[in-house]
Amino acid sequence: MYMLILSGLLVALSLSMDNFAVTIAAGCAEHCRLRARTVWGVSAAFAAAHFVMFTAGWLCGEQLGRWIDRFDHWVAFAVLVFIGARMVRSAFEKQADKEASALCRLNTAQTVVALAIATSLDALLVGVALSLTDAPFWLTVITLTFCVLGTSCLGFWLGAKLGRSFGKIMEALGGVALAGIGTKLLLGGLGIW
Repeated sequence: MYMLILSGLLVALSLSMDNFAVTIAAGCAEHCRLRARTVWGVSAAFAAAHFVMFTAGWLCGEQLGRWIDRFDHWVAFAVLVFIGARMVRSAFEKQADKEASALCRLNTAQTVVALAIATSLDALLVGVALSLTDAPFWLTVITLTFCVLGTSCLGFWLGAKLGRSFGKIMEALGGVALAGIGTKLLLGGLGIW
């Protein structure tokens, strides 16, 4: 039983790393404007997306895995690089222009949904893979959901702290990090890395 719990926790932590990096970057961009409602709302959206994707992967099994595996890395790459580039551009804009350029921030539903989907595509494939083993579904998916919720909140807090301390540099680095995560996912999906 302990090995099953440990395995579920390790799966959950590994699937939480993308959203952790995204929320650190978002926290850097938002630094002074971060509200508890935003943190909890976005973290809940990320957790819900992971829950839905993992469950869909588990229920649909191998057939869905073969189909999704063809393009998931391209979707994640496009979304993360686009938002990362916007964050870098926003870091160097004047304050008046920056207020108008809100796409790099998590104050629109479209941005939150795009990031939630991009960071949870791996959960879909892991759900497919684990459905073919004797891993306990409920233990794994509940652990995953709470781990994503916790790491997202922690990422926002850490990012906001770094953003307050280092300002525009951290916002630009956060954008570069998002683009890097997208590139890593693309290279991994293509079998290069």
